[in-house]
Amino acid sequence: MRDVEGVIARMGGQGHGVLDKDGERFYVPFTVPGDRVSAKVGEERGDGFAAQLSVLEDAGPDRVEPPCRHFQACGGCALQHWADAPYRDWKRDRLVSALQRRDFTDPPAADLVDDLVEVPDRSRRRAEFVARRVKNRVLMGFHEAASRKIVDLEDCVVLRPALFAVLPALRAMIIEVLGDGWAVDLRVTETLTGLDVVIIGKLKMRVQERIALSRAAKAAALARLSWRFDMSSEPEMLYQGEAAPLVKFGDTVVTLAPGGFLQATAEAEQAMADLALDALKDAKRVADLFSGCGAFALRLAAAGKSVLAADADRPAIAALTAAAKAAGLGGRLTAEMRDLERRPLTRQEFKKLDAILLDPPRAGARAQVQQIAEATQAGAGGGDTAPPLVVMAACDPNSFARDARVLVDAGYRLERATPIDQFRWSPHLEMLGIFRR
Repeated sequence: MRDVEGVIARMGGQGHGVLDKDGERFYVPFTVPGDRVSAKVGEERGDGFAAQLSVLEDAGPDRVEPPCRHFQACGGCALQHWADAPYRDWKRDRLVSALQRRDFTDPPAADLVDDLVEVPDRSRRRAEFVARRVKNRVLMGFHEAASRKIVDLEDCVVLRPALFAVLPALRAMIIEVLGDGWAVDLRVTETLTGLDVVIIGKLKMRVQERIALSRAAKAAALARLSWRFDMSSEPEMLYQGEAAPLVKFGDTVVTLAPGGFLQATAEAEQAMADLALDALKDAKRVADLFSGCGAFALRLAAAGKSVLAADADRPAIAALTAAAKAAGLGGRLTAEMRDLERRPLTRQEFKKLDAILLDPPRAGARAQVQQIAEATQAGAGGGDTAPPLVVMAACDPNSFARDARVLVDAGYRLERATPIDQFRWSPHLEMLGIFRR
């Protein structure tokens, strides 16, 4: 393994410092621009090589003391060692650069992107922990960076306090159902009525273990405890408190499905909802596609819109339907289980809509965006049926920029795009864009 020395010139897209030397490029984690470093060169990575920091010879001007004791061991955060101002600029530039690579030049991409919306420390309300029994103890936390080793968490400056505080109880709860060396994942979500916990993986699960887990969940004041052997199996509920796990979208209460998806922070969800509802204020008929359990759809229906919500997640659609009915919104909201990658809304269905809201997974909404683009072209006997307004949320700048390019080439204009730092101190970014014809 060879060594390389030099000065970090800039930050790469994955939050690793970039060192250029002798015509080669090296990506060095846990460095910042201006650092003079010595690093061990590893395997090829994209247009360069991965490298491991050996010696920090001189610190760059924007290097700061990380706030968490686990930083650099824990793989949850990558950038706690970087000052806020350059970090925020870099995070916003992730979206700007993605749009530039898709030829957003008129107007310039930088003019289309708002300032970064930040979320506070200790605001993440859901997390997936890994737990492994090692003889008479359970290690529980996150994997080390680029490793299968587990950082046994003693503190976290990202998670909501309740998620961190429950870890000792969870360790004690699962030690008797884990064999030595066994590992499971635990999805933990903070709700209005307590923590919703789903254990995923192999457990010793006879009747007595189920009873013991139920009692332990009650003692820990969990809202619900469920278990699933793997992601293809249905969750088995082991315990539920007096009130099911509840969340609110606007003023509407939703019973969350076990391990159901929520935006990672309530603050980011509210920021996205505010932007979307403002853009959609004049639309009367809206489709909320990739709707989940209704973070946007229920707010839109409560605002008087007629809403079609669609998602491939059956439990999410069931939760959304029940919440709409309980809130008296059933007459304004129709929810449909639908795989929008295989069966996107078509131009005939667009005729009934004033606007479309998209919030796809990381891969984006390629099939659905293509249908919207095709609807801008005159069809046989149908004509142009594309809605005048598209609001698109995303959690990956590259897929967002790809789908945005398709919409713009079809005749839409990107009015603005707002980056949201929902995943603080990581390279991940949330965003929401507004497109009008």
